Amino acid sequence: MNTHEFDRLLEFLSPYPIEVQELALAARAAALPMFEHVSEIFWDATQAVCLGFTFTHSTKENFFNFAVYANHVTLIFPWGIKLVDTEKRLKGEGNQVRNLRLLSIEMLNDPYVLDLIKQAEAIAVKPAEPLLSIQIVRVMNGPKRRPNPNGNKES
Repeated sequence: MNTHEFDRLLEFLSPYPIEVQELALAARAAALPMFEHVSEIFWDATQAVCLGFTFTHSTKENFFNFAVYANHVTLIFPWGIKLVDTEKRLKGEGNQVRNLRLLSIEMLNDPYVLDLIKQAEAIAVKPAEPLLSIQIVRVMNGPKRRPNPNGNKES
């Protein structure tokens, strides 16, 4: 792990309540061993801080990520519309992305949720030869919606 990139992630997460930071970091730690040759993308987006996973080093080809908001963490499936979700747990109205709120770290042990993650991995774009696993930092331009220091609502 590159300390500089991880320090940037911690910096991105610093405005969030400690329990949200801890859940995001625990989710990341639980997800990493699920995949071989995966790279992480830490991006400071306008609406949330995201921790994504890709096999190609491309943010556009991330197959699964955690989005950190003021009072919760959400599992995001960029191609969630393609996943078999017989229990209809995934939320989303668009033509591609689906999500599921991460209520606790234990949800990542739920066989149904693990199956969704494995489905996302199976349809992920992969290079012919695995790439070196790296951490990529991206910062989106524009104002950021982050927790207000006077409360948990985003400002």
